[in-house]
This record gives sequence, structure tokens and C-alpha cells, in this order.
Amino acid sequence: MAEMTVPERDNFLDEVRVGVLAIERADKGPLCAPVWYRYSSETGFEIAMAYASAKSVLLRRHGAATICVQDEQLPYRYVTAEGEASVELLTPEERDDLLRDIAIRYLGEELGNQYADSFPGHEEAKVTIMPRRWVSDVLG
Repeated sequence: MAEMTVPERDNFLDEVRVGVLAIERADKGPLCAPVWYRYSSETGFEIAMAYASAKSVLLRRHGAATICVQDEQLPYRYVTAEGEASVELLTPEERDDLLRDIAIRYLGEELGNQYADSFPGHEEAKVTIMPRRWVSDVLG
């Protein structure tokens, strides 16, 4: 087992992977959900979600979350980041920009634009997680 260096961790997070977001709940175990994200060391993790979703409500209530990103191929690698979470209601233009950018990251230009163009018209939020604690390992 070896901890990733900061450049290795940032490169790993720059690769296209699905993250798992975990949010505290008072009455049961944490809510865990797969998410698409974009990451930079300056802005942290940015995730789009419906403003009225259970995830968004819990994040506004608790103000913190954990995200885990993993590689299921040898050598197994993962990064877990815990930190403060903010939820910002987006304007329609901001919503389109964020959704389109993240969709293109995961689906490529053509399919990403199709996805963004066909996305439902509900209120969307940008969740930002600024990591304060990291765990990263390479296994195997």
C-alpha cells in the first residue's frame, strides 16, 4: 500500500471516474449516491444536482460531505476527500454551463451536448466540496 503524492492524486481525479458522495443523516446511515464531478485543486469538487433532491437538502443542513473515487482495475487506487460543502442555486445559464461541461467530461462532445440539451428543466444546484482531509492509496 502506498499513499499517492499530491500530483498523482490530482491526475487520478482528473481522469473520468464516477464518485460516490456520502452525506450524514441523523436518523439512519449516511446517504451514498454515485455522482459525476469535476475537480481542481483551486475549486475542489463541483457536482450538479437537483436543488430539491434529498442530497441537496442534507448538504444544506449539514454543510459537509465525503466523496470517494476509485479505480477497479489493477493496481487498485482510491481517493477519499472529506470537507465542507456549499450548495448554490444556479441561474438557467449557470445550470446549462455546469451541466454541459460535466456531461461532456463524461460522455464526450456529441453525447454530452445531447445530454445537456435534453436535461429536465428543474432548478439545479452546484455543490462544491472543499477537501480538508484526504486519504489516497494504491493497492496491489
